Amino acid sequence: MGRRDGVCSGTAWGCLFNGCLAVLVLLLVCFIGLWIWAATADDRAEGKARADMRSAAEARQERLAEVAADGVLNDSEIDRVFPREKPAQGLVSIERQGPDLMVTAELLGIGPGVFLTSETFVTGCFAFEVALDGKLKPAVTVRELAVANQPQSACTAAGVPSPSVFPREDLTPS
Repeated sequence: MGRRDGVCSGTAWGCLFNGCLAVLVLLLVCFIGLWIWAATADDRAEGKARADMRSAAEARQERLAEVAADGVLNDSEIDRVFPREKPAQGLVSIERQGPDLMVTAELLGIGPGVFLTSETFVTGCFAFEVALDGKLKPAVTVRELAVANQPQSACTAAGVPSPSVFPREDLTPS
């Protein structure tokens, strides 16, 4: 059996050199792994926040269908389904067309924090279309309004005016 290069040759310096080299390689692999993990942390946190926002939209869709089950949907009921959540606006607009209506709302998604932040926030603008055609359970469909280069307020960028422009019937004096 021949002697292999790079293996301890029986001297203290040879074993020390090989051991230090192994530790340095191990540290380098750990450093590269942590670097990749840290570089993708923002994307992972934003992805979880977007998933939370979409599940919030589905929950609001179900809640809106429950509230509209009696066949009447007034502005105060809609306002309770879409409360304001900072930094999201909540209820943005209500458009009525006969018995049907479209509700536009900005919803909030919360994800885990990245490095020094405690949470990651994502907002999105959603349109909820409610068909009140006298059925037991009204049809409620939801779609996310796509916004290029999403700014801080997605509903504002989508061309939906701020909530102060739309007076609600429950806020006007009678």
